Amino acid sequence: MIDKIKMIGFVLVFGIFWATALVAVDTMTGPRIEKYLLEKKRKKVLEALVIPYEKDSVEQVFTSNVKTEQIDGKEIFTAEDGSIAFEFAGPGSQGPMSGVIALSPGKDALKGIAIITQSETPGLGSRVLAADNLKNFRDKKVVPELAVVPAGTASAENEVDAITGATLTSNAIESLINKNVKATKTLIGQ
Repeated sequence: MIDKIKMIGFVLVFGIFWATALVAVDTMTGPRIEKYLLEKKRKKVLEALVIPYEKDSVEQVFTSNVKTEQIDGKEIFTAEDGSIAFEFAGPGSQGPMSGVIALSPGKDALKGIAIITQSETPGLGSRVLAADNLKNFRDKKVVPELAVVPAGTASAENEVDAITGATLTSNAIESLINKNVKATKTLIGQ
């Protein structure tokens, strides 16, 4: 009986010690993590809006060039030229994906896209989401909708060539863009 009480006491003391240690680490690192996540989001907004920045000037460039407002709980980032950006999240082909979509001042074409998180297959689906390939979406019309077409066949203003071997990811990003652009344009009254 005494052995069981000793074991329970040891487990309680050990558990309290590690729980306290975890709370202390969380308290110390929480603000740093929040600052990092905010800076990461701001970098992606600047990338999507095609506003250049240096590594050490993200905060200054963002506050000088972008206005942030909340509309029905959604953050809308407006650049000086009237283009807007907003975050999106949804299913990719292999798992969740999130990022920032920017629309031109007329809200009828993509200005840029930046990916924050993704879980696509490395070397295949993730190629679609690489910065060099996302540049292919720039200036593509979103009215009536963006269309990802087989590689080498894009000819219309709203068509983007799919990446060979990454059809599912290409289709997923097309769907996410169209869904989120439509919802955001409705939200802002466009």
